[in-house]
Amino acid sequence: MWIAILVGLLAATIAVVLLTRRGRGEVPAASSRQIRGDAASPADDSTGSPYATEATDNVAGECLKIAFGVARIDYQIMGEHAEVLAKVAQSLEASVHERDYFPRRPMLLPKLLQAINDSDSTRTELVRLILEDPTLAGTVLQRANSAFYRVSPAPVENLDRAVFLLGTDGLRGLMAAAILQPVFRVPRGYFEAFADCAWEQAERTANAAETHARQSRDADPFVTQLLGMLTMLANIVLFRLTMDKYREHPNVLPRAEVFIAAIQEHRARMASLIAVTWQLSDPSMVALRERERRVSPARMSPVGRCVYYGELCGSLALLSAHDVYSKEGAQAILKEQGLTDAEVLALWQAGTAIERH
Repeated sequence: MWIAILVGLLAATIAVVLLTRRGRGEVPAASSRQIRGDAASPADDSTGSPYATEATDNVAGECLKIAFGVARIDYQIMGEHAEVLAKVAQSLEASVHERDYFPRRPMLLPKLLQAINDSDSTRTELVRLILEDPTLAGTVLQRANSAFYRVSPAPVENLDRAVFLLGTDGLRGLMAAAILQPVFRVPRGYFEAFADCAWEQAERTANAAETHARQSRDADPFVTQLLGMLTMLANIVLFRLTMDKYREHPNVLPRAEVFIAAIQEHRARMASLIAVTWQLSDPSMVALRERERRVSPARMSPVGRCVYYGELCGSLALLSAHDVYSKEGAQAILKEQGLTDAEVLALWQAGTAIERH
């Protein structure tokens, strides 16, 4: 139940922030054409680096090896395991209507984000809203006492002072992480390292995407941060969906390669399905559809480019932390995909600022 509520909070967070950038107009419900992505056409990647190379594919594969604790991911999938994988593919669009994956949106976070985005709101109003969620209040105090925000030896024990220290950007970024982290938990029993690894990758991705947006100044940093996390949330949804399909085969033990194949084949699609269901803004949808179409980063929209580089850097930072890639090797891949030396340095610092879980 708590997982469902927390996923809803994330949905509310993203929806309110992005909708405020579209004005007060009504957002049309997604059509079946939108959900299927029929409008997408093959991308013209003749300009700039391709969406994927052998090096970037290896990066993605190594991250999945760590997440599932396996040495190989190229096993042939046969028999009932192949049936499970086929059922996952058949259930993608139906899964968006399952409340276990996409619950209704609670009211606290939209109210809180509206207050943060409203220049007329007072700190007192923000504190009052934050106090409605004791967990969030505790997280705000914890963040205010971190080395980055704390400005004196005395601990910050007053929520009003904590809100002042964090400021608008600090609060928005904090909520994204505080709301989403519990959603990355999965039931114990199989592949118990997966959730922690996915969350670590999500944090690194979000940090790098936000940094690239601030550096380029052509995309909203908070939007790119949330979309970076959403791309990793797709992995969690696919994990849960695959596990559900295995329950239809009670005598078959789940195998890592089936989960890995489901993520490799459907994560971009699942992220778009989540975004359509949550009625995200047009720029956000464009960014996620560019991932589906595998558009060259040089031809991506500003938001899409930030999320693309954020995910690549987040993945490389994860592998570097796990001693799979050297710093020099990781940064070379980022440069090969079109980033300048200054951009690589800024993104790398953001992606590696997260502690290993």
